Amino acid sequence: MRLPLVAIVGRPNVGKSTLLNALTKRRVAIEAPKAGTTVDRVTAVVQRGDIVFEAMDTAGIVDEPDSEVMAQAQAQVLVALEHADAVLFTVDLRDGLVSADLQIAERLRKGKIPVIVVANKCDSQKTEGQEADFFRLGFGQPVIASALTRRGLDDVAEAVQEKIPPERRAGAVPDPGLKIAIIGRRNVGKSTMINKFAGEMRMVVSDVPGTTRDSVDVRMEIEGKKFTLIDTAGLRRKAKQDPLDHFGRVRTERALRRCDVVFFLVDASESISIVDKKVAQTIVEAGKPVVLVLNKWDLAQKAGRQPDEYQEYYDEVLPGLAFAPIVCSSGRSGFNLLQMLKLAADLDEQSGFRVPTSFLNRIVEDAKNYHAPARRGKLPKIYFAKQTKVHPPEFVLLVNDAESFRGEYMRYIENRLREQLPLAEVPIRVLFQTKKKRTPKEKEKA
Repeated sequence: MRLPLVAIVGRPNVGKSTLLNALTKRRVAIEAPKAGTTVDRVTAVVQRGDIVFEAMDTAGIVDEPDSEVMAQAQAQVLVALEHADAVLFTVDLRDGLVSADLQIAERLRKGKIPVIVVANKCDSQKTEGQEADFFRLGFGQPVIASALTRRGLDDVAEAVQEKIPPERRAGAVPDPGLKIAIIGRRNVGKSTMINKFAGEMRMVVSDVPGTTRDSVDVRMEIEGKKFTLIDTAGLRRKAKQDPLDHFGRVRTERALRRCDVVFFLVDASESISIVDKKVAQTIVEAGKPVVLVLNKWDLAQKAGRQPDEYQEYYDEVLPGLAFAPIVCSSGRSGFNLLQMLKLAADLDEQSGFRVPTSFLNRIVEDAKNYHAPARRGKLPKIYFAKQTKVHPPEFVLLVNDAESFRGEYMRYIENRLREQLPLAEVPIRVLFQTKKKRTPKEKEKA
């Protein structure tokens, strides 16, 4: 059973995104004074005590959208209301009741969804007692709150719980399943792919680069397995970034930290750009399993391209991702999307592999006998190898002089481990540590 869904709606700049972040106790949605910052439906789980529900931030409701993107954002609001179990109708206590609030209230009254009025921005004593006007909206007693100062948030959660039928209430946060971050530069088709996975217009899709500004989680279950897809803002060169681009980049970096696997989308019909290379480097540094997704494969096919043409090219221009499997796909047609999910599950399993210590040391010993490290002064010695982590797998080799094993020899050991262990398609880390000499007292104790 899915969590109860609560849509946060209202006119622009009443603090909807700030309210979502305050309820979830983390910066999920981008907060900015610029109207129209939120265009997608941004969802996150709220857990306050034993009250659990899913809150959804939406674009500010306007009568006349001034662009195609904002028109799609308004359509997203309607979809949110269609699926919601309750509505947090957010108003600005400092502004008081305005005509736009009355117009939104009229639209909400036509539905059958329970509505809770949240009189937000009660940030000081001067605003206390100004909520009386909001009774005119027709939804009963407003809940007084300040998302900025975290005031009244438990009251908001309790009001939501009262509106949710007992049989729909949740007792625990659901398992998100495998978390997959969809990352790439602007306009490579990330949101289109999310929509195809979800089977609905879940994200605003536009030819205008930079449409997605938040990182957005989309949970789904396919063939009995749970997945959470994390759509992220398209990245571009720092020299061209505005403040919203900065927020989007921060969200993307956070998505990389919390995901299990990365879908790195590139445009199959275009050459790799400088931004693509920067994104690839960020993924390499995160140490996450990654699928290199050649999206828009339908366009590449029209140009007469063949899959086997790409391997050598990508190995050359993205050497840090030479281990990553490559999949040709199309977010528009759905080509190979299920195969991508299955591959992601396989990579996650590879990344969690643990090798027995005795077998690991045999591999390292054989590798050393086949190709010994170059001598730089003292004779290089490897004493012992151990695996210290998974996700990604990390191996520590205790040696007599770590400096003798840097660079080329480190890559050699890494490649031998990939050959001998089921780790061919995931990142691994190999560290050399100089074994400390024991003091006389430690020797005596031993």
